[in-house]
Amino acid sequence: MQPDTDDRLVQKALAGDLGAFGEIVNRYRTRIYNLAYRMLGDRERAEDAAQDVFIRAHDALETYRPQGGRRPHRFASWLFTIASHRCIDLLRGRPFASASIDSPTWRAMPAESHNAAPDAAYHRIEMQERVHTAIGRLPDAQRLAIALVHLQGLSYEEAAEAMSQPVGTVKSHIHRGRARLKKLLGPYMQEGAL
Repeated sequence: MQPDTDDRLVQKALAGDLGAFGEIVNRYRTRIYNLAYRMLGDRERAEDAAQDVFIRAHDALETYRPQGGRRPHRFASWLFTIASHRCIDLLRGRPFASASIDSPTWRAMPAESHNAAPDAAYHRIEMQERVHTAIGRLPDAQRLAIALVHLQGLSYEEAAEAMSQPVGTVKSHIHRGRARLKKLLGPYMQEGAL
């Protein structure tokens, strides 16, 4: 038996099936958290934001329309729209947070493999911190566009829908964001760290 589509789960949730909305949360939990983390820069804030996104989505579920305009409106785009707006709202109150590599959060991160050399694991974590910090230095719109397209795998059209902007504007944000990341990370790329 194939799993229910997002639209079918929405229909079930609207009919009162709590398990259906739980399946939606399970399906998108990691992606929404990852977007919030890339936008906010702090794990706790990202967890709180992701939880808030699902509460808002549940409360607004009746506003979701499977068909919108000339093409189908994907549930993922609708959910990422809620997440994008929530992250931007949170950034107005407190900007992107960048954890230091010396912070307990980074020191406590386990190596992906117990077989990895300690130097390699340290350099991987250090590079993750540099990339995270560089992403955090992007303007909000560029960071959001890059997070939606490159980190969440949305198409330009879906990202445009989530950002409530034209596709051309999203492409421009991504182009400018990539150029800025290349400039910010250039010295590390020359060292062979990337």
